[in-house]
Amino acid sequence: MELVATVALQPGMEVAEDATDYKGNILVKKDTVLDKLIIQKLVVSPIKCIQIKEPEDYVMTYFEKIRVSKAFKEFENLYYANFTAYKVAIDSFIYKKVPPNNNDFLDIISNIFNPLEHSRTTILDMLAVLKVADSDLLYAHGLNVALICRYTAKWFGLDEEETDTLVLCGFYYDIGKFKLPKEIMSKPGRLTDDEIAIMRTHPVHSYNLIQNLSLDINVKLAALMHHERCDGLGYPQKLSADRINKFAKIISIIDAYDAMTSYRAYRDPMCPFKVVEIFEHDGLDRYDVAYYLTFLERIVEEYIGKEVMLNDGTECSIVLINKQNLSRPMVRAGDRYIDLSREKNLFIEKLV
Repeated sequence: MELVATVALQPGMEVAEDATDYKGNILVKKDTVLDKLIIQKLVVSPIKCIQIKEPEDYVMTYFEKIRVSKAFKEFENLYYANFTAYKVAIDSFIYKKVPPNNNDFLDIISNIFNPLEHSRTTILDMLAVLKVADSDLLYAHGLNVALICRYTAKWFGLDEEETDTLVLCGFYYDIGKFKLPKEIMSKPGRLTDDEIAIMRTHPVHSYNLIQNLSLDINVKLAALMHHERCDGLGYPQKLSADRINKFAKIISIIDAYDAMTSYRAYRDPMCPFKVVEIFEHDGLDRYDVAYYLTFLERIVEEYIGKEVMLNDGTECSIVLINKQNLSRPMVRAGDRYIDLSREKNLFIEKLV
C-alpha cells in the first residue's frame, strides 16, 4: 500500500482501504478503480490522502478487462456519438413540447447496437462498465434500458414490430422523472416518506407526457404500469398480474436489472450472479413468472464458460446452470466440480 495525496491520484489506481471523511462516511470503497470522475470528487472532498494498492497487488477483474478493451472503446465512442442527439430530443420534448421522432430513437439504438451485434462482449457487459456523469444518469438510464430491450427482445419471443415497441417503451417509460423535483432525484441518501410518495408519481407523469403522442398503446401502458407488481403491491394503481400490460411486465424486469448493474462512482458493476440472487430472493411473487425465469436463465447462460472467483478465493469456471437455483451454478476448479446449490457457504464473488 502507498499513501497518495488526492491531487496526485491517477485514473487506474486501485483503492487499498475504504476512504472515509471525518464523520466516518465512506467516500470511496476498497478495491475501487479510480477514474476521472471519482478523482474530481476526492480532490474537492475533506480528505487529502488515501491508501492506494501497489501495482503488483493489482488483479484485473472481468469488468476491468472489458473497460480497457478495444471493443469497449469502440462501443463507448458509438454510445456518446448518439447520446447527445438523444439527450437533445428528450430536452426538446420535456422543456419545449417538441414531439420526439420515434424513428430517430430507433435509429439511435441501431447505430449503437448493430456494429456490436457479433462482438464477443455483450451489450449488457458494455453497459455495466460505461461511466456517465451524475447529471446525465437519468438520460443514460432510458437509453441503456432501450438498448437492453433491443438485446433481450428475442429472449421473450418478440417479433420485429414488437421489438421496436419494446425499445420505445424503454425510451419513454421513465420520462416522468424529469417532472420531479431535482433535489429529490439527486438526493444521495434515503428518501423520506413524503419524498417517496412524490417519487411514486413518476409513472403517472410519464403517461401524461406521452398520452397524446403517436405511439403504440403498449408504450403508454408500459409507462403507466412499469411499477405495478404481480402480487398487487406495486403502484400507482396496485394492479394484480392479469391486469398488467405485458410490455410493462418486461420493462419492470429490465428496469431493475439496469439499476443494479450500471456503473456508479461509488461502486463497480454488481456481479451478475448477485443480481440474479436478488431477483430470486425478491422477485418470484413480484414479476411475471414466464418473463422473469426466461430473463434470469438467459442472463446466467451468458456466463457459461466464464472464469469466476468464489467468496473463499477459489478460482473456477462455470460449467452448468442450475434451473432451480440460477444464482448457484455448477463450477469447476481444476479437476474438482462444485455444485453451489449444495454448498450453501460458497457463492460467486466476482467474475475474473
